[in-house]
Amino acid sequence: MSKKKILILCRRDDRMEYDRRQTMLAGMAAIDAPADYYGADYEDLIFDYDGQKLQVIDTKSGADVADFDVIFLIGWFKSKSLDDIARAVAHYADFHHIPFANSEAFHGRSFTKLSQCVIAALNGVSVTPFLFSLDGEVLLEAARTTKIEFPYIAKAVAASRGQDNHLIQSHEQLEAVIHTPVDPAEPPKHFIIQQFIPNDGDYRILVMGGKVRLVIHRQSQSESHLNNTSQGGKATMVDLASLPEKVLSDSVRLSALLRREVTGVDMVAHRESGEYYFLEANNMPQLATGSYVPEKMTALSEYLVELADGKVSRYLD
Repeated sequence: MSKKKILILCRRDDRMEYDRRQTMLAGMAAIDAPADYYGADYEDLIFDYDGQKLQVIDTKSGADVADFDVIFLIGWFKSKSLDDIARAVAHYADFHHIPFANSEAFHGRSFTKLSQCVIAALNGVSVTPFLFSLDGEVLLEAARTTKIEFPYIAKAVAASRGQDNHLIQSHEQLEAVIHTPVDPAEPPKHFIIQQFIPNDGDYRILVMGGKVRLVIHRQSQSESHLNNTSQGGKATMVDLASLPEKVLSDSVRLSALLRREVTGVDMVAHRESGEYYFLEANNMPQLATGSYVPEKMTALSEYLVELADGKVSRYLD
């Protein structure tokens, strides 16, 4: 019987010696462990989704995370970005029926767009092809050979309200975005590349308690590719029945998968094909600000009363 292949995933930076993957690998080698142990860093991983299949590759070895029998996740607590990449890996491992430790990585909060896109892709929700790495240079190298076509979107995975969101027309432009200096007092920015979807606006789908309450269409009023109302987009409330049932049900399902009883799911329809794609899910979707505040607050109040009466879905398990 062949030995099991076990992957130890850790972050790159200097850590206490007892908490380094190199120390663990050396310890396993010293006891002649009955398994083959391998190590990799979160920063070297590339998440590559082509619209059909997701792969998570260690760019140092070329191995797919799915090629291992067990994954041991350590050292992801330093930042929200690391926390989110550990969650994305946990969901990817679970999809491939690969056991991993510790399970808290699977159940943690979705801090960035990465884990949201991974969860959507693994659960049959249409999401745009995307590419992501914590390391900007790893991302740049992968972008040189990606099948994602220009123009595409490069946006900071932890940004909101249309900030740090760029329409990329060339590799040189992507380099300039990734190499833009960041204030040392601010956390580093990590970018995800997503295929641009030609559109006539996008949809903010407000889900509360397992039910779609409101849908707001947002459309850019300028040459910008951004439809966000915070970036000058026009907001129009639309009838729920104007959207395909699958879009509404996918929005509810994503809310449950993310364990968010209240969320704003953003979807966009391709101008030519009419196909809808998931963009992101917002944990605080501007309920008390922006457009249609009375309608949003009415929906929220109705939900909270239903919650008090025990009449709506909760995601505790």
